[in-house]
Amino acid sequence: MPNIGNIGRVKVAGPQLITYKGVVLGHTLDGVTFTYEREFTDVMVDQYGNTAVDKVLTGQNLQVTFQMAETDWLNWNAAIPETSSEDGSTGDRTDLGADAGYSLRTDAGLMTVHPNRLAPSDLTEDIVLYKAVSTENIEVVLKNDEQKVIEVTFTALVDESYGNGRRLGHIGPAAIS
Repeated sequence: MPNIGNIGRVKVAGPQLITYKGVVLGHTLDGVTFTYEREFTDVMVDQYGNTAVDKVLTGQNLQVTFQMAETDWLNWNAAIPETSSEDGSTGDRTDLGADAGYSLRTDAGLMTVHPNRLAPSDLTEDIVLYKAVSTENIEVVLKNDEQKVIEVTFTALVDESYGNGRRLGHIGPAAIS
């Protein structure tokens, strides 16, 4: 049954609160993009030539992309997970440059995207990635007339502690009845 009350929820997303490994990543700029890509292979039989009789899932890619408007050292570490950082009394430093073969899985962690317009206890529209890690190149523009932001793309890695159909994350509350 159609419900006109669902239209406003979908149409007006508003700002999002992003938490990564228990740390709030602060304000974002220009919204958040959720991308869920699926790959299939065609199953064919001679009877129907080049017409597929089935499609079999061969892979999935779940990503969340956004611009961090706050560029403190904690956000740099989230954006470039293979870095190390120093938090000292005279300042903070993020070190760059890791050895080849570094596994990003060791830095992957829980990410939650929660609409600011909802109460913290209202998890109905939360997007949760179980093992998220930043995977795309980082480019920060430093110009007189542009705001300094860090654009990041977090990719969900497989988490085998969840069953088939739920290995990357979920939308909505974790516990439902």
